Amino acid sequence: MDYLRTKYLSKLEELKDKHYIKVITGIRRCGKSTLLKQFQNFLTNKYSINKKCIQMFNFNVLENAKLTYIEIYDLIIKKSIVGSINYIFLDEIQEIDKYEKILISLFENTEYKFDIYITGSNGKMLSSELATLITGRHKDIQIYPLNLNEYTEINNTLNIVKDNINFSYLRNGGLGTIIPNFGDDEFIENDMKTILFDTINNDVINRHKIRSSIMINKVIDYAYSNIGKQISALKLEKNLSIFNEFKITFKTIENYLQWAVDAMILIRVNYYNIKTKNALKTSAKYYAGDLGLLNSKTGFKMNLIGYKLENAVLLQLLENGYEVYTLDIYCQKKENKNIDFVVVKNHNIKYIQVTHTLNDENYDREVGNLLSIKDNNDKIILHVNNEEFFDRKDGVKRMNLWDFLLGKEKI
Repeated sequence: MDYLRTKYLSKLEELKDKHYIKVITGIRRCGKSTLLKQFQNFLTNKYSINKKCIQMFNFNVLENAKLTYIEIYDLIIKKSIVGSINYIFLDEIQEIDKYEKILISLFENTEYKFDIYITGSNGKMLSSELATLITGRHKDIQIYPLNLNEYTEINNTLNIVKDNINFSYLRNGGLGTIIPNFGDDEFIENDMKTILFDTINNDVINRHKIRSSIMINKVIDYAYSNIGKQISALKLEKNLSIFNEFKITFKTIENYLQWAVDAMILIRVNYYNIKTKNALKTSAKYYAGDLGLLNSKTGFKMNLIGYKLENAVLLQLLENGYEVYTLDIYCQKKENKNIDFVVVKNHNIKYIQVTHTLNDENYDREVGNLLSIKDNNDKIILHVNNEEFFDRKDGVKRMNLWDFLLGKEKI
């Protein structure tokens, strides 16, 4: 089954023939290569582009990966057609040393017309290097794993998952590998373990020349086991030093966490300063880049369902284009009050709490934390059940969590 991600195809169509390098990033196996192939078919079918004007290089393929940047550039020029727009697709371009020289040379070439699309699994490396070299001349498109609505559409077509489709999504996540194996939870879990192992090795250990894999894996294990909880490199240094014979420094842990974020297996959510409206960077919460990867490490346990839901909501918020932060409200002589997410878009701020069940036991904490914020911005609680609590008039907007993840309701 070839599932069309129309949202991303539309973004590419909007940028078609515009003189920008289109930079498509996303975690490994989220569907970047498939998207490029679908867009190529789109070009030939809708716009009748001559296939000779389309060139595709996948640098995960050995015959392409062994080429030098000069050889790649020469191949592209040799196949290009004068007077036509040549559509160049370079998949996993970061695997090529000095790849930026290819892009600059094509972008500034005056003999041929090029429309350039590149993908990569290390968003920071691509964006930071390109930003330095061709400021203002590239457009970034972040690809996220399948969301619940897409997952449900696939199941509606295949009609495989007979039980609760929502929990199936929370278990398996949304990487592209699930589609040909839809419904086979055991196979998917093992495949997720392989993807996570390969990503850590290729995009973290090998890329940053880490000599020992033991500690980087312990840091990632710790982050995955503490989804949605505050993590500071200083505290983690103490924890790892107590239980391990290997000494690891605060700075090394900071690097490991950042490199895992760059590889998109972790998502960092900074704390929000409610007074300055800026991020605080001393500590953060971390979430998984995909739910399936998370469960391959922690297992799918119902007593942890709240954190899985929180992770799913974060992915949906990011895909919807929000800046996302978290917030602690300081309470003198009391435990700080935490707000799961502070989201910002077009200078509008909203506060969001996520919980599976809203009941008398947690009502004061979930709703009370929101009401302790003394401003007029929207305060929203996403929860799954208990209709009684949808009717309470306390200034907090209720929203069904599944409806939000399905795209039926917008915050």
